[in-house]
Amino acid sequence: MSVKFAPTSTGLFSGYILFTGNAANSSVQCPVSGTGVTPATVSATPSSVSFGTVVNGTTNSQTVQLKNTGGSSLTISSAAVSGTGFTISGIAVPLTLAASQTKSFTVAFGPTASGSVTGSVTIKSNASNPTYTLALSGTGGSATRTISLSTSSLNFGNEVVGGSIPLGVAVKNTGNSSLTISQIAVTGTGFSVLSGILGTTIAAGQTSELNVVFAPKATGSVTGKVTITSNATNSPNSVSVSGTGVSSTSHSVTLSWAASSSSGVVGYYVYRSTTSGSSYTRINSSALTTLKYTDGSVSAGETYYYVVTAVNSSGTESAKSAQVTAVVP
Repeated sequence: MSVKFAPTSTGLFSGYILFTGNAANSSVQCPVSGTGVTPATVSATPSSVSFGTVVNGTTNSQTVQLKNTGGSSLTISSAAVSGTGFTISGIAVPLTLAASQTKSFTVAFGPTASGSVTGSVTIKSNASNPTYTLALSGTGGSATRTISLSTSSLNFGNEVVGGSIPLGVAVKNTGNSSLTISQIAVTGTGFSVLSGILGTTIAAGQTSELNVVFAPKATGSVTGKVTITSNATNSPNSVSVSGTGVSSTSHSVTLSWAASSSSGVVGYYVYRSTTSGSSYTRINSSALTTLKYTDGSVSAGETYYYVVTAVNSSGTESAKSAQVTAVVP
């Protein structure tokens, strides 16, 4: 005889089969037990794959993890991909997955023409969901290379002759293909590139830092320009620079402050007074992009009081900072 176990829920079940007859031992019990588990089920992470825009002639790949989320093993009998430009690798069938076991494979998209493409990976098995479909999408596109700069101008403010001050500019590739910086030119006495990005290849969506230094050779205001040449379609790109050299032999007051934590700040204004707590006068004509300022127009024996404000692109200023005092000997 055969005994069948068909659980309707998960968990441990037990019972017995009772045999009776006209024998001396006319009643015999045969214990039976079994455990109900969830059926084998196929799932995938992610549940769909979107490649976004991929340059024609190149390939982008992503990893997909299959998992048996049921309580019993399953066997995958086939794995097929559809859709122009889509391929799969890293999975061989037949493949058996025990309960909770995973298997990763790779899906790639290599378009040869521009336009949107959809496709799918179809997994067939003996699971409770015998046909599992993973949706694929991507867009083929032409190569684009464009540069975006974090600022179009740098104002170094005042700096003592013989000193130096650096400022950074973020150079971002906003296209979908790598670009190469072929030349960086600097004009204006005292301006230079400390650690440039000449010859650097910037991948799509990535950013490199261009560091510009102002080291005045003489007193007076100086202006200049940093020009970046690349194979981007909007090349060349430029940043105007300005600064003022102040005498290193006369009296001066050098101020520095922490950057504002507010969003949208484009620079800072410095105010000075000879009266503590009031009557402040702004001493820089345009907003400083640096966090340092040297006041070279102070007199011996005087006491000066300074505050700083942050300013946004619309010209709105923050509240004044805490006051600092400078006594000039």
